[in-house]
Amino acid sequence: MESTVQKINSWLINYLHHPGDSEETIMIKKIWWLLNVTGLPLLILMSAVIGTHEGSFVVFLNSIWISSIVLSLFVFHFHKNHIETYALFSQIVILVLSIVKAYLMGGLLHAGGVIFIGLIAPVYAITLPNKKRAFFIFLFFMIGMITVTLLQPDNPKSYIIYYYFLGFTIGISMAFLGLYYYTTQFEKLKKKEKHRMKELDEFKTKFYTHITHEFRTPLTIILGMADQIKDNPDEWMDEGLKMIKRNGKNLLNLTNQMLDLSKLEASLIAVNLIQDDIAIYIKYLIESFHSLADSKKIKILFKAEPEEIIMDFDPDKVMDIISNLLSNAIKFTPVGGLIHVSVIKDGNTSENQLILTVKDTGSGIPKEHLPKVFNRYFQSDNSKEQLTAGTGLGLAYTKELVKLLKGKVWVKSILNKGSTFTVCLPITNKEQKGHEQLLKEFDLSERSNISDKKPKHKHEENKNEKLVILIVEDHKDVTQYLSSILSKDYQIEYSKNGKDGFEKAINLIPDLVISDVMMPVMDGFSFCKKLKKDLRTSHIPVVILTALNGVESKMEGLNAGADVYLAKPFNRKELFVRIEKLIKLRKSLQERYKTLAILPDASQYISDHRLTTEDSFMKKVRENLETHLCEEEFGITELCRSMAMSRSQLYRKFSALTNTSIHQFIRKLRLIKAKELLLSTELNVSEVAYDTGFKNLSHFSRVYSEEFGVSPSKAKG
Repeated sequence: MESTVQKINSWLINYLHHPGDSEETIMIKKIWWLLNVTGLPLLILMSAVIGTHEGSFVVFLNSIWISSIVLSLFVFHFHKNHIETYALFSQIVILVLSIVKAYLMGGLLHAGGVIFIGLIAPVYAITLPNKKRAFFIFLFFMIGMITVTLLQPDNPKSYIIYYYFLGFTIGISMAFLGLYYYTTQFEKLKKKEKHRMKELDEFKTKFYTHITHEFRTPLTIILGMADQIKDNPDEWMDEGLKMIKRNGKNLLNLTNQMLDLSKLEASLIAVNLIQDDIAIYIKYLIESFHSLADSKKIKILFKAEPEEIIMDFDPDKVMDIISNLLSNAIKFTPVGGLIHVSVIKDGNTSENQLILTVKDTGSGIPKEHLPKVFNRYFQSDNSKEQLTAGTGLGLAYTKELVKLLKGKVWVKSILNKGSTFTVCLPITNKEQKGHEQLLKEFDLSERSNISDKKPKHKHEENKNEKLVILIVEDHKDVTQYLSSILSKDYQIEYSKNGKDGFEKAINLIPDLVISDVMMPVMDGFSFCKKLKKDLRTSHIPVVILTALNGVESKMEGLNAGADVYLAKPFNRKELFVRIEKLIKLRKSLQERYKTLAILPDASQYISDHRLTTEDSFMKKVRENLETHLCEEEFGITELCRSMAMSRSQLYRKFSALTNTSIHQFIRKLRLIKAKELLLSTELNVSEVAYDTGFKNLSHFSRVYSEEFGVSPSKAKG
């Protein structure tokens, strides 16, 4: 029986389905179809029974009713995608026929069955999304039934009709309103569930985005350094193995944290308490974070009142709580900031409590985000420029740990001023002393991803002859790996975030930029956009290296102006090929501007929409020089002032575009103009020399001869 029902249901779904239909639409179609099909045999039977007792008009009316349903089903077969229109048509047909039949049967007092058949129309309307329509159908039904009763010629006494109307109105209204309330509340629950599922999907999307970044970054280092060790074991064996081990542990810790969070929520993690001095232990834990804080010039201050606090605690759980809170504080505190950590024994309540606070001077958390900061996957990203690496698990994990220790955790924050996280734990003294366990080795520096070694690169004796690559990356191990593979052929410079990278790019004008996406202060996409919009740096090729591997992220990177988008872990050979291709492109660009430089008309520059910024720059340089061509004293200093660029910025950008110096370009432009004047005007050699900025005639003759292989006087003929 069950198999037969399933087959019928499957056939019905296939029959009713139309491309683009949701599950809800399919359900509405099934209700409409079943209501008509199951009602059809009942109406035929009723027509046959009534036909033996009533007049031919009633039989005719039933025949019309049956015919209308058959016709409706027939039309519906060819237009199944207009369910709401056909549903409305069915409801109106049911109402009209019910009202007519109620009239023929003598009104409300004699048409009880017809009343309930007519009620199908508004009840059916309730199941559809448009609830307002159900009210209109219901009012139509009520008014119609009352009207046909009042129109009866042999009505009983008015008071009987009055009380019957009252009972009919109350009874039918209660039935309809009860169903209406139930369906609307059910719809609200469905919407609420949809909203919850949408939020969950957003959380999962954000979580997978960040978790991908967290996994891909160490994987990039592990795979890359494995290749480095294989190719050059003498140089990279020791340091490479340390980096592989460190990043392998980061992956393991991240995996363990995810598993532990699930276990915590399922109450599957045991608490291993010892009794000891928690103040000295927390101070010991904080010491391991000083080197990480020093890298950002952040001070960590610790205070304990009293200096010794003996209590029961789980060292592993406390270590995880401190690690998560301090890592967050350091991450969101700007360079030169301050972090206060305090541990206070509070005896003002009925039982003693330990109050642990971690207060920073960081970016703070928006007020609307405060209730969500301990939710799993949540990250407060006020803007994309504050995008940082992370999984959104740390604070959720901390909350569950504190809850496991029978404590409480909360946060107070002021935007752009800082945040204060407070942990309150009960103080008990029931366990055995655990001094030996407390002093066991904790590899906190590895857990905290602390690496203070500066990226190494050799061959610096020839660095001025190499192309300059600026690496913009906040992960030290990634920076060190990139340096290890690139420093042999390029001069390497570094920046920790997009803001610092842009400032360095403005000063250095590097030949190429390699940037991560997820960085604090300014993310890679914003950095790339800013770089490409600035006239001083618009020509610099940008390679995006990121763990964000989705199509949308790639399109966003390319739309931001990135020349190459590579996902981590990237292939080292592909990176080299991409860099070489960009350098070849630069050489072809230089050939283009060398050719344009000798053209007499500067309007030839703007011919390629992809090079509009660079063409505008070259055109502006040329127009400035041509305006002051006759002024011998107009040189590089004056040109820098008119271009609003420093000498080094102008020199490096111009050299990158033309592979020649600005001084050589000025001289060549003057000589080309001089040749043009000699050949096309009546000016003599002295006048031409003066008009093109050469005050010394012998110097003009010498450089003209060197450039064109003929003296100006012979050229004049």
